[in-house]
Amino acid sequence: MFDKKEVTEKNPDYVFCPAVHRQQILHLFTKHFCQHPIFTERHGSLTAAEIRRNAVKEMYDFCKRRGLREVWGYMWAFWYTPKMWKVWARSTSPYLSRLRTTMAVENFWRQLKHNYLHNHARPRLDHLVWIMIHEVTPDYFARMDGLQDTY
Repeated sequence: MFDKKEVTEKNPDYVFCPAVHRQQILHLFTKHFCQHPIFTERHGSLTAAEIRRNAVKEMYDFCKRRGLREVWGYMWAFWYTPKMWKVWARSTSPYLSRLRTTMAVENFWRQLKHNYLHNHARPRLDHLVWIMIHEVTPDYFARMDGLQDTY
């Protein structure tokens, strides 16, 4: 799907991001994801704002040096804007999560099946939603009330 002013590329040799740069971009992105004020850098600790500023500059410089104008546009629009940065970067939270994988989601579904769906092999969607609203959610709220604010 294209916007009204967008058209498909006529050049059959066009590549959005050449393969030689993909691994380096992934490495930079992973580095930016993992940074947090708790971890000290070579020159001391950085604040969350400094981490973001340095990450944006580093990705921008990387793309500019290699002529990856469109890659930078994508990275900025979908990952490095202040709004999107809050969604994925660890440094935006004062707490440090230990979870980096789908482990939390897999654990939730395991508990849901074991604790709430043990008598229902393949529940219908409306039944599953009812169970989640009327049984799972109240239990989670009760557990959250028991946790301290600093947890």
